[in-house]
Amino acid sequence: MAELDIEKLKGCAAIKQIPILTLDERWYHLITDKLKTDEIRYWEKELNDLLKKQGQINNDIKEVKKIKSQLIKDVVDNMQDEDADPKKTKVMEQNQRLIQEAKDKINNLEDEALDIPRAIVNANEHLMIETVKVCYDKINNNKEDLEVLEKWINATRVKLKKNILIKQDKEEVNNRMYTAMHDILGPDVMKELDRVNEE
Repeated sequence: MAELDIEKLKGCAAIKQIPILTLDERWYHLITDKLKTDEIRYWEKELNDLLKKQGQINNDIKEVKKIKSQLIKDVVDNMQDEDADPKKTKVMEQNQRLIQEAKDKINNLEDEALDIPRAIVNANEHLMIETVKVCYDKINNNKEDLEVLEKWINATRVKLKKNILIKQDKEEVNNRMYTAMHDILGPDVMKELDRVNEE
């Protein structure tokens, strides 16, 4: 059997378009725990961790943006007051500092978020390649077994046909002999002979 050329597979453009395997229920039916190799387990975990991280970063960005919006609203509300209250000034300065920190945090999270899709595609690609290796190994092993079984079935079929012919021949001989004995000896004698033969 020819080995699957993984390097050719890696260069295939269609590979880049496959859906995220661990999000597809069919993948879990295809690769049961019994079939999972260490490599499959590794890339499955890596992919799931990246997906969780992506979700967490997206949630963090939303939360920090919400906080930043609230801080900006507080600054705007405090700017409309005419008092030059030192407490309000201090709060405004603190809010402006927190707004800048929120902006920096959002930028950092967005930068981190940019790298994750590429890492997800990479992990998914590795998982797909390991999945394909396992599946084709199983398919090729089954093909070898099927060839052996096919030969056995064909040999058995030939023997079965021969044995059916032998059986039919013996039944025909028995029927002819019994009919001839019946014709020669008559039904009463045959009845007695049958009884004695069956004892």
